[in-house]
Amino acid sequence: MQVLDRASWLFARCTAWWQAARRTREKLRQEALQRAHAEQRALALLLGLLNPEQRREFQAHGYFHVIGGSTGDRYRIRLDSAVNIDVLGEHGIVRYHLCARPTGSLPMYDVMAGQLLHLQDSSAEVRFLSQANRHVTLSFAAMGRWQER
Repeated sequence: MQVLDRASWLFARCTAWWQAARRTREKLRQEALQRAHAEQRALALLLGLLNPEQRREFQAHGYFHVIGGSTGDRYRIRLDSAVNIDVLGEHGIVRYHLCARPTGSLPMYDVMAGQLLHLQDSSAEVRFLSQANRHVTLSFAAMGRWQER
């Protein structure tokens, strides 16, 4: 009798574990579907905000250019999770990089749309730049001079 009780208990435990694993898998699958749907909506929004030239550029290269609404500076916003804004100087040379994104787990396309809207708006650009983290870049020429020393 004790063997049957032990077997029943073991069977019940295995069944409970299997059901919990199945619920967890289903929850993860639903979350992945929701994230994918949010990414699709965010991409549609971003593409709707871009002008035809920016849209072509983004679809071909994964980035687009924006002219600052207040400063007139030229920015390149790249599809990247961090430090994805290049501030361009003469001849398209990167002067420095910016990192500015909201907290939380937003779809990357929503982050890019927010960056686009802030940079091209004359009143929001200056505020955006004051809050963004600035990362220096070294040109190949500057790196060569540094290595010679």
